[in-house]
Amino acid sequence: MDKQLYIPLKLEESTIKGFEEMFSQIAQKTLEDIYRGNNIQPYLNKKQASEYIGISFNTLKKFIDDGLPIIDVAGVQMIRKIDIDQFLETKRI
Repeated sequence: MDKQLYIPLKLEESTIKGFEEMFSQIAQKTLEDIYRGNNIQPYLNKKQASEYIGISFNTLKKFIDDGLPIIDVAGVQMIRKIDIDQFLETKRI
């Protein structure tokens, strides 16, 4: 059964403006990071991929054997973050 609790909250106008400014600054910084390419690395090597997931390199090999897609270009193997996320979601119990 889904129980919900509603708590009425009354905020001063100055508090609301403060929240709006804070969220606006966060959104602006995020957009700047995206435009500059900061923190955006869609492709990972195997070491980075295992660190991203928080597993050992050997466990990553097992994931690959179990179907985690890799990209191989001239012997250089990369794994897309989105593929890692999708692979893990398919394993959700």
